Amino acid sequence: MQVGSNTVVSLRYRMRNSTGEVLEDILQGKAVEYLHGSGVILPALEAKLVGLKAGDEKRISISHETSFQLDTSFYFDVVIDEVRPATEEELKNSKPAKAQPEEDCGPGCIC
Repeated sequence: MQVGSNTVVSLRYRMRNSTGEVLEDILQGKAVEYLHGSGVILPALEAKLVGLKAGDEKRISISHETSFQLDTSFYFDVVIDEVRPATEEELKNSKPAKAQPEEDCGPGCIC
């Protein structure tokens, strides 16, 4: 399945600014999920994810030329972990359903 309208996307990324400074890095961490088309990420970034599928990796550049919401450039190294159809509940709520915590998530768990 490919990233597109009404899909839930699970991804990891590294975000850098125009000078190469790492602003956020979850490439080695837990993936984040979003409902594609819900407006929770920059529209210019969301548009460049369309058509990707699980296992795809992509370097994406977003600048003030592609997004009027920015006044500098940003670079994202993105790994798509999963793409699945959104459920009716997720579409209604405009966000992915919360993942069910595992029975024993380890020391210091705050599930």
